[in-house]
Amino acid sequence: MKTTLNYTELNKIPCLTWNWLKMNRASLNTEVDSFLSTAMNIEGNLSDIKISQKKEDFDKALKKFPNTENKSQKDSISLSEQIGINETLLINVSKKIQEPLIIHFNLEDKKTYSSAQIITAEENSQITVIIDYTSLPTAEGFQAIQTKLEAKAYSKIHLIKVQLLGQNYTQIDNTDSYCAEGASIEITQIQLGGNNVFAAVHNLLDGYKSNFKSDTAYICKNKQNLDMTYTVLHKGEQTNTKMIAKGVVSDSAKKTYRGTIDFKNGCHGAIGDEQEETLLLSPTVINKSIPIILCDEENVSGTHGATLGKLGADELFYFKSRGISEHQAEKIMSVAKIQSVASLIPNQNIQEKILDFIQEK
Repeated sequence: MKTTLNYTELNKIPCLTWNWLKMNRASLNTEVDSFLSTAMNIEGNLSDIKISQKKEDFDKALKKFPNTENKSQKDSISLSEQIGINETLLINVSKKIQEPLIIHFNLEDKKTYSSAQIITAEENSQITVIIDYTSLPTAEGFQAIQTKLEAKAYSKIHLIKVQLLGQNYTQIDNTDSYCAEGASIEITQIQLGGNNVFAAVHNLLDGYKSNFKSDTAYICKNKQNLDMTYTVLHKGEQTNTKMIAKGVVSDSAKKTYRGTIDFKNGCHGAIGDEQEETLLLSPTVINKSIPIILCDEENVSGTHGATLGKLGADELFYFKSRGISEHQAEKIMSVAKIQSVASLIPNQNIQEKILDFIQEK
């Protein structure tokens, strides 16, 4: 039995721009199998981590989760309500964990998945969580996943998401996070597979001197559609944001990146910076980039920049002078962009999986 999903408010930008630009939001109309499958497998040393996969524990934690003032998840929330959440995971750490915790999602062909996680770092604790999505190269299916992060005072969470799905998969991936005083959240994302991928990241820097950092790398080719929205709200004094997105778009692929830094009244001394690097390898690609800085506080520093286009003449001259063709140079630069972000992943096996996927792609 099939269920029809029709959404028009995915990845909605917090401050709307001109409608004719068609960048305010994304839409999705698809049919999915109404039967939800399970695919989660956890790897790592669990002795110092509290983990629960019970739905009742997850629901209790969800009610206590701080308000992150996220107003752009209307469709993703209604989506989970419509098809349900099949797998839940509650992670709580109270000390500094050195070894990464890995959550594998091995997705099968023509299946539907819906899951949610809450990761909480107690005061002065630390954890790295890697979420790995894989399937067969030709697989098709649908996955909806929601991740919530709470970094309490002086704690640190590093969340890594590696998306290596089959060429016909659709994925909606939402990450919602909260930082208390002195806390730090770092999000690293690798987007390589899938057919339609909608990724949203929202963070509230609520505490004094809290920090948010994101590094995103992607390759879009053939007819892939990658739609990303990153939003950071600064409320605490002397908070800091650094967002970097880099990747390659080729053939007839589509990529949209919305990056918003929002300085709220009272975030005295806050700093925000977002940078994007996109290599365009075909005249038929569609690339949309909309960096936004909103400001309701005087004493702040906000910057953004974007580098979009083909390989420069100086770069091509450098490669050709060493006997490397333009096509080979494009491959080298594409891999380099991914590897620069993949190097932030503290797991050799995951790094090798990424490299293997790129070589096959």
